[in-house]
Amino acid sequence: MIPLNPPDVALAQMLDAVVRELKLSEPEPTESEEPIAVRRRRRGTLRGSNLASVSLVRIDGVLRWAYHRPPRAVGLRRARRAGSLVGAEVVHSFGFREVPPNKIIARLEELDRKLTPNQGLRRWNAGALRTVPGPVKTPRTLLVVHGSFSKSDVLFQELTSTPEGRKFLDNAAAHYQQVLAFDHPTLSVSPMLNALDLEKALDGYTGTVDVVCYSRGGLVTAWWLRTGLRKVGKVVFVASPLEGTSLASPARLKDSLDTLANIADAAQKMATLGGYFVPPAAPLLGVASGLMQVLGGVLSIGARSPQLDAGVAIVAGLAAQSRVGNNQELIRLHEGDWPSKATYFAVRSDFEPANAEDPSWRFWKRLRRPLVSLANIAVDPIFDCPNDLVVDAVSMTRLIGSNIPRSRVQDFGTNTRVHHCNYFAQPETAAFLSKALLS
Repeated sequence: MIPLNPPDVALAQMLDAVVRELKLSEPEPTESEEPIAVRRRRRGTLRGSNLASVSLVRIDGVLRWAYHRPPRAVGLRRARRAGSLVGAEVVHSFGFREVPPNKIIARLEELDRKLTPNQGLRRWNAGALRTVPGPVKTPRTLLVVHGSFSKSDVLFQELTSTPEGRKFLDNAAAHYQQVLAFDHPTLSVSPMLNALDLEKALDGYTGTVDVVCYSRGGLVTAWWLRTGLRKVGKVVFVASPLEGTSLASPARLKDSLDTLANIADAAQKMATLGGYFVPPAAPLLGVASGLMQVLGGVLSIGARSPQLDAGVAIVAGLAAQSRVGNNQELIRLHEGDWPSKATYFAVRSDFEPANAEDPSWRFWKRLRRPLVSLANIAVDPIFDCPNDLVVDAVSMTRLIGSNIPRSRVQDFGTNTRVHHCNYFAQPETAAFLSKALLS
């Protein structure tokens, strides 16, 4: 085996730790665990492993995920052919029992619990988030809603990484009397259902709610606003896919998971440079490897297969964000007028790396340039417009067919600093939140 480059050794160690933490890897089952009929059918044959596997590989400098069905299920020769990727260097692999179709939803729910363990309302107090049964009856409340595959802790960690962010949190605690965070599942449940859970969590509260929502949390908030059952004053949408994101389309979901791995790779390399907040890479690897374990068999079918559309639709939390013309949830979300008459603000960015030729950002070319070739693989672009690596910039400021006024938008423009994973670590974001909510 060819030894890994030193940066990939660190990446492999990080992925191995994530796989163990999320308990994604499984041992080879013993003979007694197999059904009798299977053991009889296999008797006297060379069977190979009974485990499927996921590998993170590097091809032409870019990370990609590869899924391999159990050799015992497809035959050793076919498994070897399927597992060969020209020019691929394996960074790390892990094995597990293949997830049958009737277990996918249950596995997604399990993954949600691992990625977002403290679901429900929590209150920010004395520098920590603590679970609460419901809101205190104050005149005003600030509510924070996190994004995909995440938890509220990440947003507060970013805010507390800068003096401006810490000042905003201190002033917000005094201004509102309570700052709440809503933690919720983001894979197995659609934003519309999250919104129903949010409304239930706020049951009995009669004061005015202001909201800071990030990424997919913006869709949760938008659906909640559509019900119009609460008094809402101001809402700040930060990098929210209000009209969907190109990364969530069924045909591009595999590319999306590849992108998460590459962002994690770039993040852990930037962490050695110092000087500014770098998002932790492990959570990105966690969700990507977790989804590959659950959906790898579906994603390996091929982008043109209707089975892929059906398989991805099972992931309700992602399907609802798909930036396609027939996304019925988004169509209904933006139909008509909303009963809630809040004042809307937005934060957005168009990220471009300072040096796109740097090996850490080579994957970025796949996002923006038409038909890039990686070894023997032709890759279509994911985005056809400015974006922050995850969400189309144009989607971040559109509500009910109209743009949020530019005077209420913190637009970082095209820049080399602000991408989807570090908005709340920017002093400008904290200053904008203070101006929009506290002035």
